[in-house]
Amino acid sequence: MAPLGLTLILYAAAVAGAVVGAGARRHMLFGVGKPIATVLLFAVLGGMPNDLFGYLVVNGIVLSLAADITLLAEGNQALVVGLALFLVAQLCYGFAFLGVGPGGWMVVPGLVVFGACSAWLLRRQWRGIDSELRGPVGVHAVSLTVMMAGVFSTLAGRGSLELAVVAAVGATLFYLSQALLPWVRLRRSSVWAQPTILALYWGGQLCLVLAARWDLGGKVIP
Repeated sequence: MAPLGLTLILYAAAVAGAVVGAGARRHMLFGVGKPIATVLLFAVLGGMPNDLFGYLVVNGIVLSLAADITLLAEGNQALVVGLALFLVAQLCYGFAFLGVGPGGWMVVPGLVVFGACSAWLLRRQWRGIDSELRGPVGVHAVSLTVMMAGVFSTLAGRGSLELAVVAAVGATLFYLSQALLPWVRLRRSSVWAQPTILALYWGGQLCLVLAARWDLGGKVIP
């Protein structure tokens, strides 16, 4: 296994290539850098899981990779499949971190706050979304809310506060990227809209996986 520092350098290079490729409309660079960046998340994780938490995180990465590859294609069908894959990935992340949080009523504040944020974003996007896509986009927003509630509940847990903060930052970046994905994908309002979403997405993924790596390394005391 490569040292974490080298892995992060390779990850940053792959992300930069994909982001520049998306902004400059260099499809080959984008198509190669995008899946490589997500694959490198396995190396960031640093080992095979040995508990439910780890398996859920690995499944989240696998599903994210499948969604990344799917969304390289154009059209509404690719968007629906990609959103479905991300939906399950988000639930994997949410339930993984929910398992290291206090659970119970502490999930409720996250559901309320991020449910309201998701509803507001969905309302802003609703008129610009094709009628056949409104159902999948709405369900995707619900899964995002569940993920955020699960991850943010770790802030009130008995484990490492550092883990909780890194995970919360990662979830927030991931949330922003996913919440804006349908709108940017359909509207294509700016040449740098997609690169911005990609940077948020991979920044969020990196923080979530680093938090998982530290947990798997035994730095969290439940």
